Amino acid sequence: MTVNTSPAEVAEHLKADGISTVVVGGCDTHGVMRGKRIPIGQLPTVLDHGLPICDVFWVMHVDESDLVTRPDNYSGYFPTETQGYPDIHAVPDIDSVRIIPWHPNTALMLCDWELPDGRGPVPISPRSVLRQVVARAREMGYEPMSSLELEFYLLREKAGTAHHKRPDELVPLQDVPSTYGVVMGSLQEDIGSIIRSQMLEFGLPIEACNPETGPGQFEITLRYGPSLPSTDNAFLFKSGVKEIAAQNDLLATFMAKPTTSWAGNSCHVHISLRDEQDRGVFHDPTAPEELSTTMRHFAGGVLSTMREFTALMAPTPNSYRRFVPYSWAGTTATWGIDNRSVGLRAIREGEHGTRLEHRQPGGDANPYLATAATLAGGLHGLLNKIDPGELNQGDVYSQPTDELPMLPTTLAEAVDLLEASEAAREWFGDDFVDHYVHMKRAEVKAQSLAVTDWEVARYLEAM
Repeated sequence: MTVNTSPAEVAEHLKADGISTVVVGGCDTHGVMRGKRIPIGQLPTVLDHGLPICDVFWVMHVDESDLVTRPDNYSGYFPTETQGYPDIHAVPDIDSVRIIPWHPNTALMLCDWELPDGRGPVPISPRSVLRQVVARAREMGYEPMSSLELEFYLLREKAGTAHHKRPDELVPLQDVPSTYGVVMGSLQEDIGSIIRSQMLEFGLPIEACNPETGPGQFEITLRYGPSLPSTDNAFLFKSGVKEIAAQNDLLATFMAKPTTSWAGNSCHVHISLRDEQDRGVFHDPTAPEELSTTMRHFAGGVLSTMREFTALMAPTPNSYRRFVPYSWAGTTATWGIDNRSVGLRAIREGEHGTRLEHRQPGGDANPYLATAATLAGGLHGLLNKIDPGELNQGDVYSQPTDELPMLPTTLAEAVDLLEASEAAREWFGDDFVDHYVHMKRAEVKAQSLAVTDWEVARYLEAM
């Protein structure tokens, strides 16, 4: 389909492929897909006018247990019961259309969330936030390229019921870890092959799949590409894996740390820039370490904003359980060449392969926000010519913490830093920052009121 394809022609193309139902869905603050299913006959109308949907999902807790109340004297966009939770519009992106292989006669279109009466994008929409950062990169003469490496666990649990279990009761797909295993790891291949084949049929560019460090843990790498469609792919992948797992009587989770003893789930962001002639600008064979000045300034910006942007990379209290030494997680605002103990890993692979890997985000990160934060930090560094400092050598985890730029260790700390960040407000907008901060403070409060299994085991009889 082309940009000149009419709504009626889009519907006819899909009908010719046997499609009777279209999912119109987009990303909420938490990274969950929200939307509606419509019959194919309604598609031309939806493409012309958008699909009305109640804006209440912007203030739901991630588990939908309650609604977050708008603060007093709040001036930005924040849905509230006093306004009656009016409609916003889901505006489908025709370029994103694809057939869903695991649902019969069904296609999907990603949408952008728009305010009614032509007032523009919903200012707290993660996809819109990334879109505006990409637009600023293009204004600077760059095309951002990125990809996400996603890790997840498959559990022998029923979707919708496992949240009632204690962490030590969860049953993984495979009891024995098999990092990069192709022998023991083949025990996971039955479901792994289903996921890969269905994702490829879905139009997602799978590059590789392997068992990871935890029992029943997978890592799947998506192909590098322009940042917005590449991040769309990651968002669709996370939703798709959950659906495929459920159809096979399994539960997929991207939770950062499902149990204390298992390895965490990561979401490493790989990123670089190309110029208007499609040349990679991070590689310079004449520069020290073959890293261009552009790459160094970009790295400097990512490092300088890493603490302030942590809440976007680690969005739940559980995210911070992953930030321990030798966890493969970035715990410091440090950088080094092909060094997996730093927060920002530089990878040298020629003109189009030289890139940076942000190692802080967990599997629970919203892909749009993790990518937007990495890109915005880097562009901030370019505009301000920020020096990244010396490359770190050796094992950063073993170095004294009082000699390193440590990253936040709690969501409460990270949220305070985000709220005060001038860079965040410049790149993402006040509406987004204020809404996100308030939603995450509600998450911190919910955690603070919860009595945990650990507390009962430790104190019930002793006290």
